[in-house]
Amino acid sequence: MVDPNHIEIPFVSTWREGMNLCKRLTFTNKVEDFVEGYEIYVPFKALQSLGCKVDAISPSKKEGESCVTAIYDGEGTSKVSSEKRSHNFVLTVKWNDICVDNYDYVVVPGGRSPELLVMNDKVVALVKEFEEKNKVIAGIGQGICLLAAAGVLKDKTCASSYTMKAIVKVAGGESEEFTECVTHGKLVTAIGWSALPTFISQLSDILGLSVVF
Repeated sequence: MVDPNHIEIPFVSTWREGMNLCKRLTFTNKVEDFVEGYEIYVPFKALQSLGCKVDAISPSKKEGESCVTAIYDGEGTSKVSSEKRSHNFVLTVKWNDICVDNYDYVVVPGGRSPELLVMNDKVVALVKEFEEKNKVIAGIGQGICLLAAAGVLKDKTCASSYTMKAIVKVAGGESEEFTECVTHGKLVTAIGWSALPTFISQLSDILGLSVVF
């Protein structure tokens, strides 16, 4: 059982050459590249509401600087999404101040940023280190690309959108169709922002967090 008073979670969302790491959860990239707004904000705020300490980082940005987010919507289609500018997301810690030993898990949000983060060796190495140290790893939507690059999907069952199925297969994983969110060991994956309620629920369960009324 994780103590919510001491839990520190890295949360990964992504942006060009950057990461938004929630000390509990996230990665992002540069301002010119978009990370999915809902997928970064909802887990970040939800975990804060559960008493977690959450940080956001970027390899190319400083503490206090902002990354741009975007909203991706199918708008009546099943395979192609529109992209709309959303809120800025403020980074909370310097990249060089991050130590995996101080965190319990990492979450990688989607959007366009993961496509660029996979080319950043230090970002990929950080995700690998979370797996090597048996930490919880989570990916949402396109964020699964970064998990594939880090080699953490091999022999794992994942929730994946239509566009992510091939990437999961190439990475040695298996897609579970018609399922919004899947937990396999210490890996939690979701198809996108529409699955966030289930994603937050499953992530909370694996961390031992609960809300009592």
